[in-house]
Amino acid sequence: MYQVDLKNKKLEKIHSTILKNENLLERSHLQQFIFNSWDLFRRDIGFPEAILLGQEIKPHDSVGDSIDLLAFDENESCLIVIELKRDKNKLQLLQSISYAAMVATWDNQRLSEIIDAHQRQSDDLKISIDNYEINKNV
Repeated sequence: MYQVDLKNKKLEKIHSTILKNENLLERSHLQQFIFNSWDLFRRDIGFPEAILLGQEIKPHDSVGDSIDLLAFDENESCLIVIELKRDKNKLQLLQSISYAAMVATWDNQRLSEIIDAHQRQSDDLKISIDNYEINKNV
C-alpha cells in the first residue's frame, strides 16, 4: 500500500504492521472499525451490495461464542459470515466453517429474529429479506 506525497509528486510505501504490535484488539477495535465503515469495507471484500445484519450474533444455542459480523448479500441471496482474528490461529477456518454450517440452516423467520435483535430500523430490511429465498451457500 502506498501513500501519496502531493508536495513531491511521488508515492511513499506505507510500512505494514500487525494488530498485536499496535495494541489493537479484534472486537473493540478491528470489528468496530469495520462495523462503522461497512460501506467502504463491503466493496473491498467484493460484496458491494451486502447488508450488514449485525455483530456478535450467536449462531446456535450449542455454542458460547458468536459470529463477529454477519451480512446478507442480495445478489446471491446468501449470508456472509465474517470472523476476525488479530493474529494467526490454527482453528480460525474451522470456526468460520462451523458458523457457516450453523447459519446455513436458518430460514427467513430465523433471519427476521436476528434482524429484530440487532437492527434499529429493521422493518424495511425484514421486508427486503422476506422477498428472498435464502441460499444455503454461506
